[in-house]
Amino acid sequence: MYKYIPYIWLTLSILLLQVFLIDNIDLGSSISVWIRPMIFPLIILLLPVEWKSIWVLIITYLIALTLDLMLGGSGIYVITLLPIALARTTLLYLTTHRTTESGDQTQLLARISVGQLMLYIGVSMLIYHALFFALETLSTASLMRLVVTTLLSTLCSLLLSWPIVRLFTSKVVG
Repeated sequence: MYKYIPYIWLTLSILLLQVFLIDNIDLGSSISVWIRPMIFPLIILLLPVEWKSIWVLIITYLIALTLDLMLGGSGIYVITLLPIALARTTLLYLTTHRTTESGDQTQLLARISVGQLMLYIGVSMLIYHALFFALETLSTASLMRLVVTTLLSTLCSLLLSWPIVRLFTSKVVG
């Protein structure tokens, strides 16, 4: 049986960090156009792999709906977080080459190497940022700006989220 309290604290701390700190940092108008870090996909990515997909989707929906209400997203967080929740086990398999069968699920995130964990989080964050910025702009007129914004925001998000991932997987999951 899982300890649910650490996952609740992870969720609350990441949401509060995102909403009250990261979203309120003023980088200046010229930089904030290019960099918009988002670390909240970590909540979904760090959920136990053995949880049934329906529970992961329900939790993802509730978190995304909360973000939409708090940040005025008009549904963009729901639209972009649900595909990440759906593709989570596939992304884990593609980046770690580990199956998520019933015998291989217990604490899988704690057993994979640091490089595999970084690849899993990095690819997932890149996909999330690409979906988010593509749906936010809904235009291919400035495709280069979309690509650069996605890459810079993903890099910044990874730099901000990596200590959280390492701390959580070493203390809670491991």
